[in-house]
Amino acid sequence: MKVLHALTLAAAVLVGYLIGTSPSSVSPPHVPEDGSPMADVPPWPVFRIAVALNDFLRGAAEATTLPKVRIIDLATAKWHSNVIFALTKNDVFDIVHATPLSCKDIATKLELHEHFLCRVMAAGEALGLLVRNGDTFGTTATSSLLLRNVSGSQKSFVEMINNPYQQPAWDALSVGGSLKTGRSGFEVAYNTTFWEYINERPVLEAEFDGAMSSFTTAAAGSIISSYAFPLNGTLCDVGGSEGGTLRLLLEHYPDASGIVFDRPTVVARTSAAFKAAGIAERARGIGGDFLGNALPADLGMCDTFILKHILHDWDDASSTKILKNIAAVAKRGAKLVVAEHVLGVSGPGMERAKAMMDLNMMAANPSGAKERSVAEFAALFAAAGISAPAKLVQMRDILSLVEVEL
Repeated sequence: MKVLHALTLAAAVLVGYLIGTSPSSVSPPHVPEDGSPMADVPPWPVFRIAVALNDFLRGAAEATTLPKVRIIDLATAKWHSNVIFALTKNDVFDIVHATPLSCKDIATKLELHEHFLCRVMAAGEALGLLVRNGDTFGTTATSSLLLRNVSGSQKSFVEMINNPYQQPAWDALSVGGSLKTGRSGFEVAYNTTFWEYINERPVLEAEFDGAMSSFTTAAAGSIISSYAFPLNGTLCDVGGSEGGTLRLLLEHYPDASGIVFDRPTVVARTSAAFKAAGIAERARGIGGDFLGNALPADLGMCDTFILKHILHDWDDASSTKILKNIAAVAKRGAKLVVAEHVLGVSGPGMERAKAMMDLNMMAANPSGAKERSVAEFAALFAAAGISAPAKLVQMRDILSLVEVEL
């Protein structure tokens, strides 16, 4: 009994400490009755315990794994990606989600080679992507996020990041010359930048935009739960693609309006999406180039500029140019909110994922693209002539916010 009492007291002290030291949450003026991504954001104490527990268990598993086994796991990690890509690209998860089916029936419906498909599905089961019940297969909680038409689907991201055209960039990064020349893997492999490449291929551009949109709901939920936007201000998402983030923000801020600024080829889809969502009177798209000589004067009305997953795509000089253009058009007192994988502010598990994303920037994006720390963002702001201090806003997410007044 004494031991139980001591454990109960220790747990109470821990919970009290976590509650007392956790950042405060933000309550927007309106939460849609038909659902909000905020519902998927856990309370701060729960999030902190879950992250700490995950880091501890992962560390324990690695500490008890033989070095030679660890090497094999790392060297064959690409095989895991191939399995999830094969099952996602061939719509296996979509076909078994509603009604579990046998491998033979799946192969017949999808016109695939039965024996090979069964072996790939067995690997998917081993990775926790499929569950077997007798002769039939069904989806798991993980693969349910790889369906085509579900909220928060990661299908587009899996298909984009594993698209065969991406592999030569990674090959170039490892053995093809990037480490000797300092050029990105994509530039070495294709002698052009990633952006120029997809701009000339509308199907790949749409695939990329879909992949970025697949992160929108979860990221927007974290942002809305962590940052207070002006109640009746103008929110401007620079590089906001098809407007998914802005749409969700405006649903929670009904008196606010917004602008998405992106490539002209993208903005046509943005405007159509706003019209379909019934917010065309409050939201619009403006086409242009944030690396051009100046941003459109209409962006001068923005109270808050948002840069989500933008600056990590560019080197310091280009990032500084983007920031200078924003600062030049911004009215006095406007805020800039950068949402990125900010380095050095999370636990080991999240920092590992950020390190891998940093390599992805090195492989796929123009030379110099990278993830950054708070200090590196502050240096970019200073280089762009923004003198206000940078403020870190941590979220219950792998993403963090860095805010600065313009």
